[in-house]
Amino acid sequence: MTTISLTTKNSDLWQHYQDKKAQDRMLFPTEGARALGVSELELMLAAPFSDYMGSDCKVVLKQFESFGRLESIVRNDLAVHEKLGEYKNLKLGDKVGIALNVGGLDLRFFMSQWHHMLAVSDTSNPDKPSYSIQFYDGSGNSINKVYLRDITEERLARWNTVIEQQKQAWQKSQNRQSSEVQSVASTANTIELKPLIEKKSWQYKALNDEDLNTLQSEWQNITDVHQFHFLLEKLDIDRASSFRQAPEGMACELEVSAVETLLEQVRDNGCPIMIFVGNTGVVQIQTGQVFKLKRMGDWINILDKEDTDFTLHLKDRELAQVWCVKRPTKDGVVTCIEGFDASGTSVLTIFGQRLEGQPELREWQVTTDELMQTCKYAA
Repeated sequence: MTTISLTTKNSDLWQHYQDKKAQDRMLFPTEGARALGVSELELMLAAPFSDYMGSDCKVVLKQFESFGRLESIVRNDLAVHEKLGEYKNLKLGDKVGIALNVGGLDLRFFMSQWHHMLAVSDTSNPDKPSYSIQFYDGSGNSINKVYLRDITEERLARWNTVIEQQKQAWQKSQNRQSSEVQSVASTANTIELKPLIEKKSWQYKALNDEDLNTLQSEWQNITDVHQFHFLLEKLDIDRASSFRQAPEGMACELEVSAVETLLEQVRDNGCPIMIFVGNTGVVQIQTGQVFKLKRMGDWINILDKEDTDFTLHLKDRELAQVWCVKRPTKDGVVTCIEGFDASGTSVLTIFGQRLEGQPELREWQVTTDELMQTCKYAA
């Protein structure tokens, strides 16, 4: 466990980050924390303009519904998914939750991972102040960053009220707990973070004959794509390994360049798609057409803020595996493109736009079939 004080800012850590950032302006907090060997939460707690808000994340998420348009940023190591929209149809349980708004803010929450909140109010540039509430898991990894947009005095006042209420509620709860052990200072003003988990290189897992038969037969009898997750859990196998043992014609490994090719094709043919990007705590979904693509070094970017309030930054050239996968449903076969990092963690998944009860778009089927022919991976 790492114990972090909330009463004293780690100014040395923050200065080390500023020194590194001066040499690389694209060194954002996620990458900066990794370079410094700390969690992103620990780094951001060291910022002079951050305030710890406690752990009652559901209370704050529910209050977002009253703010109209906000910008939600969800990222993992290789993808950053940014969407402007409203929090609607929000339902949060102890373990999972949902904000259902197709084409807008469309999120799936894994609430057991949401442990810490941080208010970040950077007014160092008075012409472009930044106000966000950021959520982290138990190890201090970023889950979700939500930014106040369309700033007015009234909206900013309400935003700051939410922050102050949570800071006070957390402090009161800590003081009550501390009084029981007669040590207010030692517990109310610190938090503990679990050790960061080091990612290991992906290892292929081959199934025995019995489990292989189960995978292939049950794969072909799926009636809903969500059933696939439970099939993998039953067999204790990761997604990439299962794709290598899929029924004939149901999974095809592609060249990494296939992702950029796909995005170019759907931009040109107007096929609407669904882009899923997530981490351990949340998945964010964009539904709609692609309009503007721009390559910047290792990153392919969808820059559609003017058209669909959406931006994607994808470090596609560092993807380790890309697959085209087909699964049956009661509405017909559903096809997706899924990319993995070197540890076998899913980075993003792309589907053709589809509503429950509707078959897959014909143009999406044609696009992905062509991709399998032209971009098939040659081992």
